[in-house]
Amino acid sequence: MPNRITLDLAALWDRIVQEPSALRTAHRWMRLNQIDPDTVPVHSTMVFEDSAFGPIIRYDAFLTTDEGHRFIDSAYGDRPAIQRRTALLWQEPPLEWLTIAGGEL
Repeated sequence: MPNRITLDLAALWDRIVQEPSALRTAHRWMRLNQIDPDTVPVHSTMVFEDSAFGPIIRYDAFLTTDEGHRFIDSAYGDRPAIQRRTALLWQEPPLEWLTIAGGEL
């Protein structure tokens, strides 16, 4: 299986939750890559890979109503509805955030 570069958001959260400046850095990085940090589940993974459009980020995001409220997806029991999304990678994350793993998202 080919290698992939991943960002485990739960592990990152565990490291930065006690450091307000680190949390601001993570949120700023997401916004620079046109990702709304409020929509990204903490217990998820971002995957970085090449595409025909250049480097991209694959990630999950909560779906919301027109009023901005999350809702439950009955297909998955009582979990919030999520959607797989793709964003162009404009700024790479700090290397200490990343891990290498095999397989596909």
